Amino acid sequence: MNGNMACLSVSFIGKRVSDGMKIIQVVGYKNSGKTRTVLELVAYFRGQGMEVATLKHHGHGGVPLGLEDKDSALHRDAGAIVAGVEGDGLFQLSKPTPWKLEELIGIYRFWNVDVLIIEGFKEAGYEKILLLKDEKDSDLLQKLSNVIAVVTTLSLESGKPHFSPDALQELAEWLVCDWWQEKHDGQ
Repeated sequence: MNGNMACLSVSFIGKRVSDGMKIIQVVGYKNSGKTRTVLELVAYFRGQGMEVATLKHHGHGGVPLGLEDKDSALHRDAGAIVAGVEGDGLFQLSKPTPWKLEELIGIYRFWNVDVLIIEGFKEAGYEKILLLKDEKDSDLLQKLSNVIAVVTTLSLESGKPHFSPDALQELAEWLVCDWWQEKHDGQ
């Protein structure tokens, strides 16, 4: 990557069309490096002055710890369509039915962020960075839609840009200077 961040001013700074939030998914099987990749992308984007938000899918089944048997759960069980609780900067919302990804994204739009990085939600239709840990994971290249880049140490012929797990800054630079600028300018 050339390291020239001039493209940044074209793609992000001062450009917020009606809803300029860019959404990218980071997907892969368990222990493929998704969280590390998200952390690196967040740090890079923040270092470039972007406002970044993240959303992680709790793909391990059941309710995330700490939400059951609390007053907000009782509010929901009593009939509230949404129940929230806040404390020390943590705000949790719950409802009687599972959240749809679009509902969650709608909440994130409130903060007017530049980039929303979604970890997981593999089946969603947003553009994705796919992490492949080993050969048996490569089935995801055929199963998933909208894969724009692959992070792996494997030698694969996917027709997508490949990045090493040890070169995540290059991935971030590619997203900003090449992919987002090429795909999203003028939107």
